[in-house]
Amino acid sequence: MAALRFGLIPRGEAGDARERDFVAAVAQALSCEVEVHRAADYRMVLAGLEQRLVDLAWLPPIVGARAIRANLADVVATVVRYGDTSYTTALVTRADSEIRTLGDLRNVRVAWVDRESASGYAVLRHALAKTGLRLTDAFSQEIFVRSHAAVARAVIEGQVDVGATCGHSEASGIRLARSPFAGDAGLAGAELRSVFEAGPIPADLFAVHPSAPARVRTMLERALLNGIPDRVHAAARALTFADAFAAPTPEHRRMLEALVDT
Repeated sequence: MAALRFGLIPRGEAGDARERDFVAAVAQALSCEVEVHRAADYRMVLAGLEQRLVDLAWLPPIVGARAIRANLADVVATVVRYGDTSYTTALVTRADSEIRTLGDLRNVRVAWVDRESASGYAVLRHALAKTGLRLTDAFSQEIFVRSHAAVARAVIEGQVDVGATCGHSEASGIRLARSPFAGDAGLAGAELRSVFEAGPIPADLFAVHPSAPARVRTMLERALLNGIPDRVHAAARALTFADAFAAPTPEHRRMLEALVDT
């Protein structure tokens, strides 16, 4: 089999041990070389699928939704975190910030992930606008930092006042730690708190290009959903900060489709 290409969105680093472990596990399972196609931004992930530069990919929800609508991706499995295949978007600020409510959002600096990021831009902005908040009045400066880890750093270090990222709603609030794409330590919950939340957002997913060899989909499906081989399953969980993986459902598909029109 010719070398396969694994597509990834920017995650704040050129690569890490988790990524290398996953690529090595897939290469061993399929007995072929696996190369990483790391896109410069979210839009380029979709371009990689369109140009047939990607055979299998870990896709964020909006990119996944667009790829599915364009028949560029077949979903193999969705990510499960905290027992759920959906999550929440949150506008976060430093724990010691004076920003407490939406009424405090006047001429503040905000960090977004990417215009194609569901939790890091699109869904949160849409939800804020629906509350009647005038975004032009709320935000005096907007920057795009390409990853959730970079959003957290920008807020914690005082580069901006608030930032958009992902989390999981709980009775006590929103759990910010171990968010996907956030880096080894996840987001520092003790240093950040939520000002506003929206969702649910369908979880990110693993997919294959429709033209990829059938054995690629078969291996990935067995590994993610059945744990065979265990090395691929474990590496995929570590890469995506996942508890498990679930088979795609009609409800998850409907949630993805709704994102395209957000």
